[in-house]
Amino acid sequence: MKKKLIVSGCSFVDKNFESMSSPSYDCSFPKWPELLAKKLDMDCINLGASGAGNNYIYSSLLEEIIRTPKEEIGLVLASWSQVNREDYQTKTKITTKDKINYKMNWRSNRIGREGDVFYWIKDLLRYYISLENLCKKNNLPYKQFQMLNSFEGYLNGLSKTDFEIVNNLDNPSFQKRHKYHPKTKDDRSECFKMLIEYEKFIDIKNFIGWPTIWSIGGYAIEEKTLMTDKRHNIRELHISKYDYHPNELGHQKIAEFLYERL
Repeated sequence: MKKKLIVSGCSFVDKNFESMSSPSYDCSFPKWPELLAKKLDMDCINLGASGAGNNYIYSSLLEEIIRTPKEEIGLVLASWSQVNREDYQTKTKITTKDKINYKMNWRSNRIGREGDVFYWIKDLLRYYISLENLCKKNNLPYKQFQMLNSFEGYLNGLSKTDFEIVNNLDNPSFQKRHKYHPKTKDDRSECFKMLIEYEKFIDIKNFIGWPTIWSIGGYAIEEKTLMTDKRHNIRELHISKYDYHPNELGHQKIAEFLYERL
């Protein structure tokens, strides 16, 4: 029996991803977790969900790990997302001919969490440490990394979604970014300090791209695979002019990059 590769993340992981701004684009190609599992000769458990934040990513991995016999798990991968995303669950009634069941469904908001960017970063750092402790407690091989830059996009003024942008191309008053309101004289430096402060609590040998931010010596996987050295998007690796999600070639690049670092 093959071991299982358990992966969770956002839309850059989602095996059922569909482009909101280019709905006719065929996204049925294998995504990087499936490609990576093939390289590792493992069965893929892909938990990725479009729009998901880090609460969902951690929670879905936790739920899968505790319900899977540990000897069946070959590798756990956490592909962390942006800190501004909010995840929560609601109970939904499912009525069939014979009975009524209830299911807990995940919901996500891209922006609008309570707290501020400093709390969100600390919340993410706690997920890093909690996942590490969970995997080490159960003697499970694991790696974690930021697929997307965790907070710099938010500090720069978070871009509206590709769907919003495409649907407002003829709207001269449309603002392409959410405005960020600073909390201190230099929020970015304060955020950097938080990462460095927590480094002593994290096994960075198992964290690809630590400390995750380009300007302090780290990186997100998106930056290393789908962008140039100056962090400009590589057009041929994306779905369309407005949709920066990886296309088939982009997913192949991500799988190759991660495989080389495992």
